[in-house]
Amino acid sequence: MGVASVLALVVSAYAIVQFVVFNPKSAGLVQLHLLDKEFPYTQWVNFLYLHAVGSAIALAVGPLLFSTRLQTKHLRLHRQLGKLYVLSIGVGGVSGIYLAFEALGGVMSQAGFLALDVVWLAATYLGYKRIRQKQVEQHREWMLRSYALTFAGVTLRFWLGLLGMLTIPVESLSQSDLLLGDFNRIYRIDAWLCWVPNLIAAEWLIRRRRKSGAQARFPLAD
Repeated sequence: MGVASVLALVVSAYAIVQFVVFNPKSAGLVQLHLLDKEFPYTQWVNFLYLHAVGSAIALAVGPLLFSTRLQTKHLRLHRQLGKLYVLSIGVGGVSGIYLAFEALGGVMSQAGFLALDVVWLAATYLGYKRIRQKQVEQHREWMLRSYALTFAGVTLRFWLGLLGMLTIPVESLSQSDLLLGDFNRIYRIDAWLCWVPNLIAAEWLIRRRRKSGAQARFPLAD
């Protein structure tokens, strides 16, 4: 199993444990939201549950769909997992649209996450539509784009950690303002950095595959 697949499984497990098994209020992201006394936590957390579960399933199932062995020897299972993948993104993407409007960091981060959810849903729908039309190559390409966007769940955390290490605190701010202020600055960048490079990388892989011929395999395939 490739590194990307392992990271996807780790982040999927983390999301379920952190937001579903444990109390979501224990998560640092949620604690920052709760600094706002008017934050609609009761409504918001229900969408968080849906987003966490839907995204985690899609992240874990996605690599299996690129397995050439599964596609050739277990086509029925591939189709069933594909339906689960599409359904989980429907749940994760629609709930994510609501969460985007409540994202920390203001308009810039909200726009970034909203764009991610809309493009994620659109790419997945087009991938599903193409296979229904028996356009296999176009289906594979759109599903690669879809999973590149799904993988934002991993790259979001990578860039968040990296940008966090590069942040220089402002000593004049109070402890809570310092924490929230630094996070907001990082989040405005991460809201776009977590998915735009992924999509660019997917397009590069698709174009390289087209040039090398239809038999070239996508990444994550066994």
